[in-house]
Amino acid sequence: MASARARPSPELLERLREGKRQLHEAQRELSLPEKVRQLLELQKIDFEIRKARGDLLRPWEKPWDIEP
Repeated sequence: MASARARPSPELLERLREGKRQLHEAQRELSLPEKVRQLLELQKIDFEIRKARGDLLRPWEKPWDIEP
């Protein structure tokens, strides 16, 4: 029988929440072209993962080959 994992400490949860808050704050400061560039990069990464898994993607699910 598998043992239950220990719950994270309140201190760890608070540090994680603070890190997430700081990340979101930094992302708010990015310019629109930078946000679009990051989005396109993430779509390309997702596409490669799905292609490697053998997922059949419809044409509109493939990332566009554009530069922001």
